[in-house]
Amino acid sequence: MSPIKGISEVIRLPRLGKIRLGIKKETGDEAYPEPTDYFVCPEEVKKVFGEKPRELNIMFPTNDPGQWASQYLRCYSESRRLVCRGNGKVAVAKTGLNAGRLAATWDIELQEIPCHPAGCAAYQQERCRQVMNLQFLLPDCPGFGVYQLDTSSYHSMVNINSSLELIYNICRRYAMLPLSLQLIEKEDQPAGQIKSAWVLNLSPGYSLFEMQKYAQMPPEQSLVLPPPDSEAPDDLFPQGGLKRDQSGKLSAEEEELITLWDQAKRKVWQLEMQEYQVAHYFQKGYHLGVGLQDFNSPLPPAKFTAEMLRGFLQDIERHTRFS
Repeated sequence: MSPIKGISEVIRLPRLGKIRLGIKKETGDEAYPEPTDYFVCPEEVKKVFGEKPRELNIMFPTNDPGQWASQYLRCYSESRRLVCRGNGKVAVAKTGLNAGRLAATWDIELQEIPCHPAGCAAYQQERCRQVMNLQFLLPDCPGFGVYQLDTSSYHSMVNINSSLELIYNICRRYAMLPLSLQLIEKEDQPAGQIKSAWVLNLSPGYSLFEMQKYAQMPPEQSLVLPPPDSEAPDDLFPQGGLKRDQSGKLSAEEEELITLWDQAKRKVWQLEMQEYQVAHYFQKGYHLGVGLQDFNSPLPPAKFTAEMLRGFLQDIERHTRFS
């Protein structure tokens, strides 16, 4: 039976749940996140790792950290919904159609705006922070899918990124390696005062020799992860409470299109693709005029669809898997 283009080649892992770094406490109309010294897990995870685990056995499902360790500056509304995402130079924001500012109602549109944290009121008010959306498999738990953990901790992000660099240097891949995600206590001295906090740490699940043996085993075919959700991370603690409102949010289709666009741009520049390669692919497959200059845009141009970008990424994966 012939495959159906745009359907048969799409393989996507479901998101099974969220693992959190804090609990929500409510007082009247306000909700305050409170950090914990353990992972706050769904019931099926607690059955495996206990009520208050500080260590989880995880695996990453693909070799592309951009799929499962998304890192951006993210601004959230008072209801903790994402309204702006940037990289320190440009951002994609939900703005009021008439006001031209960050919006908190359904009267919105997506716009590309400059991203300058030093001069951004939202960043200075701690509504905008650096955020990592970490997605991973829990091989010891039932179910086939990923769990998501969000953090805005500088030290957690540095720990994870540093460990990923070391893991790749040793194993030359990330996919399906046994790893340990931990919460460890770290002392810091903000404003000259010693303060203790719990931060993320990533380490190999076995000895160096055993990890090298694992790295020689070919991983399964890479899978497409769901785009990270737009909820604020649990360790993003504002000075005041969070009031509930009915702000709008990006649709699942818009979130997926932006995520696929980021992945496609990354592949084009990482692989140093040539103008003729890009033009030939989209002309042959979609009768569409596309050039390298299109991949300079922070937002996907209107001519691109999620189906096109999924096919583009999957074809790149097939052609580079054994190169």
